[in-house]
Amino acid sequence: MGASQTGPARRHLLQGLGAAALLAGTAGTAGPASAAARRGARPVPPDRIGFGLYSIRSMLAEQPEAVLELLAEAGYAEIEPAYDYGGLSPSAFRAATDAVGLRVVGSHHNPGDFRGDLAGPTLERAAVLGQRYVGVSYMDGEETPDGYRRMAEEMNGWGELARSYGLRWYAHLHDNEFRTAPGTGQVLFDIWLAETDPRLVDFELDLYWILRAGVDPGPYLDAHERRFPLLHLKDGVPTEGVETDLGDSSVDFPGILAHLRHPAAHHYVIERDEQPDPPRTARRSYDYLRSLRVRPLPLPR
Repeated sequence: MGASQTGPARRHLLQGLGAAALLAGTAGTAGPASAAARRGARPVPPDRIGFGLYSIRSMLAEQPEAVLELLAEAGYAEIEPAYDYGGLSPSAFRAATDAVGLRVVGSHHNPGDFRGDLAGPTLERAAVLGQRYVGVSYMDGEETPDGYRRMAEEMNGWGELARSYGLRWYAHLHDNEFRTAPGTGQVLFDIWLAETDPRLVDFELDLYWILRAGVDPGPYLDAHERRFPLLHLKDGVPTEGVETDLGDSSVDFPGILAHLRHPAAHHYVIERDEQPDPPRTARRSYDYLRSLRVRPLPLPR
């Protein structure tokens, strides 16, 4: 490893990782997980636990290789970049992830990156990284039923194009998609479910943001599990806009994940949009999710 990975900045990152481990050890994650384990519950598949690089974007911009090493040492199997690769070219980033044993599962882009002349290079970069999924962090159409129908048509086209590169296209969800259109009683996201082709378009369900919208994710996972191959996990108090590391607050991850009939078919991407200590977020959140045991809900009769 070159000198750029062995200087003070890298030592600071890895020291932060060590401090995070101590904090995680005193945070008390064993309660709900231990109780569930006694009833034969299952773990989250460790080879499907990932980290969203947007959560560590400032450090990534300064020392991308050190950040990847940090995440690998924390135990992660997968990562999800957002918008860039820490200043590295796609091929250099792929080499860096391969070197530490991380896989790129998907990547977030702006909607404009799939329009016009930008679409080809965006998909080519994703193909170089060896990822399975490629998508947007948000959609930018009009927040009306007609607007959502137009967006659904556009997403179908992007999904078709992504498939030609051997990729699956997806859209990350926030709270706004789960609003009810005034005067119609129709949930806007339900338009996407009905009018996007499941062969072409997937969704990344953010468990924090759907709770922020006041919507129970359970029924969506029950009815449309295969449309959500990627899940975003962050803890906090969604109704108040408060975010924390996993295991430090009130989101009922065991209860939500119990709705999954095929847990190994999903990718569990940890993130925290704004946080004071990214190394602690990485270690604390990974350790919590690894300790978690989920008791599947009984199949409906």
